[in-house]
Amino acid sequence: MPTVPYNTRAREKIWTRYIKEVPEERFLFLPSCVLGVGYPGTETMIPGIFDLLGLDWNWNLGPESVCTCCSGIAYHGDVAPIESTLLTTARLWSLAQEAGYDAIAVACVTSFGVHCECFDLYREEPGLKKKMDRLLMEACGRKFELPRHIVHVSDVIYQHRMKLGGEFMVHRLTDKATGQSLRGVDHVGCHYHKLFPLERSLGGAEYCEVLSGLVKAWGGEEVDYPERRHCCGMGFRQCMITPNRSVTTACVNKKLESMEPFGPDFMVTNCPGCQVYLDKEQWAIRELTGKEYFVPVLTYMELAGLLLGWDPYDVVGIQFHTVPVEPLLDKIGIPYDESKAWLGKDGQPLFCADEIRRATPAAGKAREGQLLE
Repeated sequence: MPTVPYNTRAREKIWTRYIKEVPEERFLFLPSCVLGVGYPGTETMIPGIFDLLGLDWNWNLGPESVCTCCSGIAYHGDVAPIESTLLTTARLWSLAQEAGYDAIAVACVTSFGVHCECFDLYREEPGLKKKMDRLLMEACGRKFELPRHIVHVSDVIYQHRMKLGGEFMVHRLTDKATGQSLRGVDHVGCHYHKLFPLERSLGGAEYCEVLSGLVKAWGGEEVDYPERRHCCGMGFRQCMITPNRSVTTACVNKKLESMEPFGPDFMVTNCPGCQVYLDKEQWAIRELTGKEYFVPVLTYMELAGLLLGWDPYDVVGIQFHTVPVEPLLDKIGIPYDESKAWLGKDGQPLFCADEIRRATPAAGKAREGQLLE
């Protein structure tokens, strides 16, 4: 029997501390307040992939489940107190339990952090559950218990990554011209892997595998670089308060500068805020410094959808990106119809006719600039 290298044995021993239980079924899916606005294809693909995997899930429990906000932005922005957030999550848990679902699956890492934080507060603060029981009953006549599982949707995709890659995907993360693996940078949201590094995330803050595991399973090469775990800079007091916006831009620039020597072909994210700022701020950096990085930034669901062969525009929605994704599609060999690059739902133009006429495929990387002229 061959001897296992010491570093491999050590890593496997450490890794056992960071493995979390991900249920196989009975998910109540809670959409994000932000993700569907900026990158709508991500959330509309989640039900399709859940169905493809044969999972038991739901996201519509009637009129009362229309609002799935966790109140995280208001809480972290010091607009709402923790009691409001506790009440909000308790209501959502109550809806799930009433319908027979014991696993909460969220699309947003802020929601993931909020639900996990509320869970731990109930578990650790004496009398808190009794107090919120009374308030929830007074507010909407409902009762709740702590959920058995709180997961991020990227946890579920990671759990089924081999099945997706082996049974359903028609493309791989390889360069069609050379056969070489494409180089992918994973950017994991801070509220996923830094708030609860030892029990809630897959791999913790230092060994996080929830996105890099997808890249490797689907044929790509994981890129490590000095600022890999540096925050995207979104924050809540940074991106929402105008005088602080430069911090966000500086953080994105720091990451891009650090990864540039390693030649990444794309970035993949699991946080709505990280997705927005890693994508959009690349244009701001170009305007401020003249430096063009233009590394395509994809959510993990967008990456999965493209490899599954789903239409890049009609289903995945790459036309909503600031940094064009088409160069990555060309490398992989994914076909696309350039005439859809400026079309939204039901083939309606995203912008006015004059702007569309000025846009050409060759000017794709200046997409945002044309709109600002």
